[in-house]
Amino acid sequence: MFNSLKNQKIKEGVVSVFDIGSASVGGALVLLSEGKKPKILYSTRKQMSFQDSLDIKKFTTSMLLSLAETVSDLEKVGFSHLNFLKVKNKGIRECFCFFSSPWNVSYTKIIEVNKENPFTVSSELIDSFVRKEEEDFLNSELDILDKNNGAELMDRKIIQFKLNGYKVNNPYRKKINSAEVSLFLSVANKNILDKVENAIGKSFHLEKLHVHSFTLAGFLSLRDLFDGEDDFIFLDVSGEVTDISFVKDGVIRETQTFPLGRNSFIRKIIKEFNNTYGLSVSMIKSLQSGELDEVTKTKLNNSLLEVKKQWSDFLERGMLELSDGSILPKNIFILADDDIGKLLKELVEEEKFVKLVFPDYNKVANPILINSQKIDDFCNFGGNKDKDVFLGIETLFINRLFGN
Repeated sequence: MFNSLKNQKIKEGVVSVFDIGSASVGGALVLLSEGKKPKILYSTRKQMSFQDSLDIKKFTTSMLLSLAETVSDLEKVGFSHLNFLKVKNKGIRECFCFFSSPWNVSYTKIIEVNKENPFTVSSELIDSFVRKEEEDFLNSELDILDKNNGAELMDRKIIQFKLNGYKVNNPYRKKINSAEVSLFLSVANKNILDKVENAIGKSFHLEKLHVHSFTLAGFLSLRDLFDGEDDFIFLDVSGEVTDISFVKDGVIRETQTFPLGRNSFIRKIIKEFNNTYGLSVSMIKSLQSGELDEVTKTKLNNSLLEVKKQWSDFLERGMLELSDGSILPKNIFILADDDIGKLLKELVEEEKFVKLVFPDYNKVANPILINSQKIDDFCNFGGNKDKDVFLGIETLFINRLFGN
């Protein structure tokens, strides 16, 4: 059932979408219509159990429980909502499942072919290189995966072709001396994928389960949203981790993960204020909305100084390593929940990142928080009160496959 990303088109109609992060699982029912914006008819998100300290077995169990709750919600409430909207739902046969860190590993390989004598590019030649890279990747030392259960390939996407140094859309049957292929691959633990498939399959009679890395969906959707923006950094800030992806010349070059996310800030507030999880989340939201009194606001900001510094240091170190001496793109796109996203945007604005070089006289980055307003022109959130930006980005990606 697992289907690597190829150039197939998705049929018109309703598809189900699942977003599996490190702190929650989101789900949506999305209507695809030719020539129209995709429409999120119904969405939901279930939080994973909050852990004071991470245990991988409990972490996996919690994710699967949240997935089961999300599937149940879509089946019971979501389908009823479709009936209310008079949208046919018995034809849902295709499902998309997107995995953020730490559930997958991704990799971009630049394949270069240079010959003295001109040669013709064929699909067989390209496929041979791609298969070799797939094999090497699956057999590589992937610390995040349980090798006893093996790795399952999710994405195999050629992002860009260059022939004799020039970008082309169709490289085949052309005589050249040099070719460059930018290939994106991602894998996940086969045991996890099987369990995810079983959980979804209990309620959805699937013909195809499309599994993808959120990194690929985020990169391609952002490139489409900001047309002409070939150089940028984007941050995927989930509950337990932050992914930094470095995009250069329209290609995602590399992604790095560091172990601080939204929950790192929540844990600090719980410790400093002796709060519950719910009250700590509420405090961050109140801080961003300006609803806190000055005394509490000052105390909260002071309590977060340490974790802010840690997150900023990780970010600077990651960008320095990913750039490998290159001038960094000024734009940094931030994908995060609104409450923590606003805080991190302000943090990046305040930081000078003195070790880094941005293409501007004052060497200051330009952080851009991706919220629902940023993608409203490309995705219809319907009547959903909570506009889930992660599901929105994934919906844009799916619409690419549909051909819009």
